[in-house]
Amino acid sequence: MAIIFPSILSLLHHNENLRNDPESYRPKRCPGCSHTIVWCHGCYLRKADRKDLNEPSELVHIPRFYCPECDSTCSVLPECIPPRSWYLWKVRQIIFLLLLAGNSVNRTVATSGSRVCRQTVQRWWRRFLDSFSDYSFHLRNHFPWLGRHTELIDFWTKCLASMPLSTVMRLLYEEGCSVP
Repeated sequence: MAIIFPSILSLLHHNENLRNDPESYRPKRCPGCSHTIVWCHGCYLRKADRKDLNEPSELVHIPRFYCPECDSTCSVLPECIPPRSWYLWKVRQIIFLLLLAGNSVNRTVATSGSRVCRQTVQRWWRRFLDSFSDYSFHLRNHFPWLGRHTELIDFWTKCLASMPLSTVMRLLYEEGCSVP
């Protein structure tokens, strides 16, 4: 199980925060049983930024915690790293904004400046479109002003103009939505 630590919007910020204040990552409660005592359980290294094939990917330390009550562990991800993905949220945000602006998938892949393949972009975009009603419902509960924007393109353009995709997805993840 993963917990997303808010307001860490870059890998540099995450590394600094982890070095200077590692205790800030400790969850107040176990996400499984709500027990108030969780122990530090080390960390694991994760590839968080998929770069060119010739460049080594940056390995990032992800802290883990153990709950003695329910015998489970959890990881605490910085907001900039999506659960279960090799690409940072900022890469997806660029791709989504290009697609929302009317670019084709092929043109988006060519101009995004990332190494994301066309099939991955298509999969992300399809899931993004399919989740619109669920995502917009939860986001309108947090931000009532988004209720004025009912069309998908208008909604996401206004939403992403006011906050980063990582923050949007963290809020949805905390609401129990499955994020891509």
